[in-house]
Amino acid sequence: MMTDSRQEKEFLEMLSQCEDILVRVCVCFTHRGRGDYRDLYQEIACTLWYAWPTFRGKSNVRTWVTRIALNVASDEIKELRRKPQFVELDERFYEMIDEESSDACIRRLYDLIDGIKNSVDKKVLYLYLEHKQIKEVAKITGLSIVATRQRIHRIIKKLNIQKSIEDERKQS
Repeated sequence: MMTDSRQEKEFLEMLSQCEDILVRVCVCFTHRGRGDYRDLYQEIACTLWYAWPTFRGKSNVRTWVTRIALNVASDEIKELRRKPQFVELDERFYEMIDEESSDACIRRLYDLIDGIKNSVDKKVLYLYLEHKQIKEVAKITGLSIVATRQRIHRIIKKLNIQKSIEDERKQS
C-alpha cells in the first residue's frame, strides 16, 4: 500500500501528464464558461482521485483517465450534481482553454459538437477527433468495434449535413 504523500505525489504527476485530456473534455462537454470548466474539471479530478488507488496499470494511464473523464462528463450532463471537494486551478488552465477555443475553425467544430445530444455519440466523436484507433474507442466507450464504426460514420454524415445546411443559409 502506498503512503498518502507518495500516492498524492503520483496522482498529481499523472494529473499533470493528462491535463491536455481534461482540458479538451471540459471544452467539449461544457458551454465553455469558466465556471463550467472549473466545475467539470473538479468533478473529474475528484473522481480520478477516488479511483486512483484502484488503478492497476493494466491499461495505459491516458486511456484510463480518458474513460473516467468522459464518463464523468456525460454524467454531469445528465445530473448537475456538485461535490464539496475542490481542486485549485491556476491561470495556466484558463490559458489552455482560451488557446483551445481561439481558432475560428475549432470554435466552429465545437459548435457542431454542441449539436450532438447523445452523450455516447459525443464520446465517440471526441475520441475519433483525438485520433484514437477504432479498437481503443470501442474499448473506452464499451461499444463493439462494428457499432463504433457505424456511429463514427453516422456522426460524420450528420455533421456534414448540418454544415451544408448552414452554408446554404449563409449564401441565401
